[in-house]
Amino acid sequence: MTPREKMLAFAGVLVVLFLSSLNTTVVGTALPRIIAELGGLNLYTWAFTGFTLAQTVSIPIYGKLSDMYGRKPILLIGILLFSAGSVLGGFSQSMGELIAFRALQGLGGGALMSMAFATIGDIFTPLERGKYQGFTGAVFGVSSVVGPLVGGLLTDHLSWRSVFFVNIPFAVLAFFVITRYLRVPLTPRPARVDYLGALLLIATTVPLMVALTWAGTTYAWTSVQVLGLLVGAAVMLTAFIVRQAKSSSPILELGLFRNPTFTISNVAGFLSMAGMYGAILYLPLYMQAVKGASATNSGLTLSPLMLGLILTSTTAGLAVSRTGRYKPFILAGLFTMTVAMFLGHLITPTTSALLVTGLMVMLGLGLGPTNSLFTLAVQNALPREKLGVATSVNQFFRNMGGTIGAAVFGTIQSVNLHAVQLPAVAHTFPPALRQAVTNPNVLTSPEALEKVQGAVTHLAGQTVFGQILLALRASLTNAVTEVFLLASVLAGLGFLVTLALPNTQLEVARQSTPSGPVRE
Repeated sequence: MTPREKMLAFAGVLVVLFLSSLNTTVVGTALPRIIAELGGLNLYTWAFTGFTLAQTVSIPIYGKLSDMYGRKPILLIGILLFSAGSVLGGFSQSMGELIAFRALQGLGGGALMSMAFATIGDIFTPLERGKYQGFTGAVFGVSSVVGPLVGGLLTDHLSWRSVFFVNIPFAVLAFFVITRYLRVPLTPRPARVDYLGALLLIATTVPLMVALTWAGTTYAWTSVQVLGLLVGAAVMLTAFIVRQAKSSSPILELGLFRNPTFTISNVAGFLSMAGMYGAILYLPLYMQAVKGASATNSGLTLSPLMLGLILTSTTAGLAVSRTGRYKPFILAGLFTMTVAMFLGHLITPTTSALLVTGLMVMLGLGLGPTNSLFTLAVQNALPREKLGVATSVNQFFRNMGGTIGAAVFGTIQSVNLHAVQLPAVAHTFPPALRQAVTNPNVLTSPEALEKVQGAVTHLAGQTVFGQILLALRASLTNAVTEVFLLASVLAGLGFLVTLALPNTQLEVARQSTPSGPVRE
């Protein structure tokens, strides 16, 4: 590929990443309006879970297929699947249809995420990858800031259906650019697919993710439903490992885990992503429920975090390309994350918005290097013919870290919503009102809070309502700070694990695209 073709192909990859990452934030903004029209409030979380589950389970399979048949065809298939899911999702007439089409989007999204990073490894040398992987973090940051704004504007001024249709122009652009300019030499390999291994991987991941989605919300962690799914996932995982050990062409070569860089990067990536979800999910909740920000403004609380992420993601990538070393920047990022998360544990209901903003910037500065450099590490640790598997497994571990982190944090929050210390007069309220004033979640709904205020003021006066409001905010703040404490522990563990990461020098001379037939 010529330098011009490389840059154009890279631009197509960035469009693919933007398309995939924008999708989640845009749909999240529109979902309340979708529920209002289609119904199915009990299926609310499955609009996200359907996408995430399909995306996560497909990532390792796409990685193996891409090592066999090339990145380009898998990437183009992913764009087509994602586009089909987007169009059909926009025409959904029920929540059941929407969830099914979101899953179809997820199957496409699995190819987009894994193939985008692997393609960067194909078209750039190891030393160049640091610079270009860094720009991917900027794409995620921009989409996270722009997504809620675009989703809100489209939903308010057009229709919630437009948040699905907006994907299509980006998909068409990415398809054209990649078809025209991406020319990656392909080393022919035997076309053997371990179908049984793929089925066992699906049978492991699906019940695990469903269990984590249900645990602590729909069902208790100790319920028959959750424990049954977890046991089933463990049995299928055992069968998957046995199959991979015996297969002549496994989906995941277990021998890869003998490479310390591969193993450490995946474990540390899992821990850092799990910790990150503590901030992503619960800081907006704190701002909305405790500080009284609107839903829109609470979402924008993450903007300083994303700005910090964009800054260090790009600068760390450039620095890695200059120095050839990635370990110092990963360690610096994880250390900064750990400190920022611990400081989040110290916030109170009266913490100023300025301090919270500073905390977010600090956290973003730490997230930037870790968001892309673990992928760079695994790509550099293995030969090119393993690039697809190496990249996809890293993405799989990170996705699972986020999923498990979100489930555990949800449970931590519920457990730590301590009984609200109410004034004595509140115990004389009618049962329904007494239940409402002991539930800190009422703070997240302005309409519900207004009703509670009216009822309490009528029965006991405004002063008593003020006391109850302070107690509710203190209870929810306590729950959020416990989440941040656990998040800091996870990030700290990621830091300690990364200390054992070999301080490898990135290769300078070896091209990542060897000679061979060009996959058009």
